Amino acid sequence: MLKKVLFIALLSVALTACGSNFKETTTRSGSSSTSFATEQTVSNENTAQQASTNEVTDKEYLFAEFLKDGTPVLTEDQASMEQTSYDFIAKNSDLFPSTDKSKVINLVDKSVTTKHLNKNLNLYLNKFVKISGDVIDIEEDNIPIGTTAIVYISDENDNTVMAVYPGASGEIFEGDVATVIGVPIANFSYENVSGGYTNTTLLAASFLTKENQ
Repeated sequence: MLKKVLFIALLSVALTACGSNFKETTTRSGSSSTSFATEQTVSNENTAQQASTNEVTDKEYLFAEFLKDGTPVLTEDQASMEQTSYDFIAKNSDLFPSTDKSKVINLVDKSVTTKHLNKNLNLYLNKFVKISGDVIDIEEDNIPIGTTAIVYISDENDNTVMAVYPGASGEIFEGDVATVIGVPIANFSYENVSGGYTNTTLLAASFLTKENQ
């Protein structure tokens, strides 16, 4: 399932996301005039303040932009990211990732299972869901947006989610039991080792943890 080529493809996506979001600023050249120098100082301070504001804005949208560009890659061109999911991730950018479960657990819609996601994903594109199950594949790498992990989890109903987590996965390995909290992005299918196809849901992961076995 997961191959190094996937992260190589995502590397170019990450570079695009980083490059497209950072804005250029320009300042006027200096002058020997005292009044102009004062004006220039104020202008430079305003420019620096604006640049700082732009950087904050860029960081807020960085993971959302990354997933927007990356969804077709991750789903092998079967799906694209809906604006609803994009807006939700950007609005809650401080939770991607969150290492504190208490910050996100109360935001989870506990009634939603993988069966609901498979039936009508559009109802849950702006909701946190919690999925637990066996880790059937996991890979982690460093890309321009930071350390990123991709993990496949199969739940008790034998339904699968593919979670993209913008952080280090720690001591989570194939065969472990893990829990992911995230927002759904798209449904798609991939070819499994038996030669058939497995339906899965792509998640933008906020929280990822290994469960006690």
